[in-house]
Amino acid sequence: MQVGETIYFDYQASTPVDDRVVEAMSNATMTLFANPHSADHVLGWQAAAAIQNAAQQVGNLFGLQGDDVVFTSGASEANAMVFRATQGIAERSNRKEILIGSGDHWSALNEAENVGLIVRHIALDSNGAPDANHLKTLINEQTALVSIVGVNNENGAIADLDAIAEVCSQHGVLFHADLSQAPLALDVDLLEHDIGLATISAHKLYGPKGVGALLTSPGISKVLKPVILGAGQQAGLRGGTQPTELIVGFGEACRILSETGASERMRVASLRDSFVRRLEERRLAVLVGDLNDRHPGNALMRFPGLEASDLLARFQPKIAASSQSACSSGSVEPSHVLRAMGYSEDFANECIRFSFGRFSTVEQVKAGVACISDTIAADLGLGLL
Repeated sequence: MQVGETIYFDYQASTPVDDRVVEAMSNATMTLFANPHSADHVLGWQAAAAIQNAAQQVGNLFGLQGDDVVFTSGASEANAMVFRATQGIAERSNRKEILIGSGDHWSALNEAENVGLIVRHIALDSNGAPDANHLKTLINEQTALVSIVGVNNENGAIADLDAIAEVCSQHGVLFHADLSQAPLALDVDLLEHDIGLATISAHKLYGPKGVGALLTSPGISKVLKPVILGAGQQAGLRGGTQPTELIVGFGEACRILSETGASERMRVASLRDSFVRRLEERRLAVLVGDLNDRHPGNALMRFPGLEASDLLARFQPKIAASSQSACSSGSVEPSHVLRAMGYSEDFANECIRFSFGRFSTVEQVKAGVACISDTIAADLGLGLL
């Protein structure tokens, strides 16, 4: 995608809203404006029905029913609900430990640290995903929850969900996966993978910002405790008037992805691979990790000897990319994900995440590589590379 003269290579931070989603939201704004919790008239019923339909569309993408979807303001709130639930599990079972991936999103790491339980971190494997073998050495009768990121938002590593689920099942431990990045990387059926709770976010899959969901496998919702009580909406699991337009857009985004996801991933991976190959052939950068078990749109690139933050500033206004995840932007600390992978601070400070998606094109890849090449050449005083 290109906005003015800026090529967008930051899809893992946020995806553009699909035109079909915008249309669905616009129609909902015009016709479904009534409070969906107004039970005494037809307009309220229609708004409520639209939300139910959207819940089914979201659930379908993950092998669930609409009743298994709890809408939230986003993934951070959904993660907060998970860890509040863990407090209740600890109180009932005397299990006092949370095991969480050391490279997980800060919205999960921070919540885990603030619920009053013991937190231990699961190491990352060689690809940068939570290590199921290390999990086996940590999990015990004190474990109340295992929480991991299914697809890492920085290095793109895809976790072995089945292996982690099996470890959790063997020990009777609730398994939570933050799947915010997963829909654009792979098909995920919560029942197939035996995932109890999952976090998702609309703006990571071409939907609007401001809405996400906590997905619950059948029977698991009973462990949840609401973060927002409100007036008891969503069966008492999340209070507050539901934003009909945002939820309708979320549902439409999931519907589109359920139909086009597989073919789209192949096309995006081809563009990503071309980008990586062009940079590596010019000896401008090297991919961190390999292309196996990786988000198809993720290219975490190291520029040896060059500061990522300086490079990104030099790319402006032609390229939008990130030196680390958007949740950490503004931080002067090196990426906690790369440090958890065993890389030095200097190494981490030389890395830029480029991410590609639905509206990326071959022309944008070529133009982006040319811009990077010209910028580095100018910085080094080498002329065109």
